[in-house]
Amino acid sequence: MKDTASLNSSFSTSMKSLHWAIAVLVLLMIYGGFNISRETATMHFGFGLIVLTLMVIWLATKGRSPRPAYPAMPRWQEIAAKAVHHSLYASVTLQPIFGLMMVTTSKRDPVAFHVIPLKIAQNDTINEIGHTLHGINAWILTALVAVHILAALYHHFILKDNVLKRMLPFAKP
Repeated sequence: MKDTASLNSSFSTSMKSLHWAIAVLVLLMIYGGFNISRETATMHFGFGLIVLTLMVIWLATKGRSPRPAYPAMPRWQEIAAKAVHHSLYASVTLQPIFGLMMVTTSKRDPVAFHVIPLKIAQNDTINEIGHTLHGINAWILTALVAVHILAALYHHFILKDNVLKRMLPFAKP
């Protein structure tokens, strides 16, 4: 049986802040990535660097800020929830790394935020690998984000439990 006190506790303020900052950026990056142009690429590259930085901070903070326990649910749902969460962590962390593989080895001279040069050295093989992995992972990430959002809404509107409220910035579970 789960500890009911931990079910009612919220995530820490730092974890909530990182979650929502990363969530907004990832949603913008997904949209921007599927609609990228030469004009928007510099922002996409820059926000990718920010996502990577926030994920490193998030991963470092996660160990010091344990999550509240999962609510009582069938074992398969708990396994699915953990699988989606861990897959999101990996996918969100890897996506900017794959992007960096691509832009740092590009034939062009990519720049983040119109000021940060990203090219290291042209390498067509690494560029193609990064391009392929970045594209595949974008679809995986999009699916994971959709499942995560739908699960949070399911908990909130169907099960009417505190799962979503524990992550909302101003809600009390």
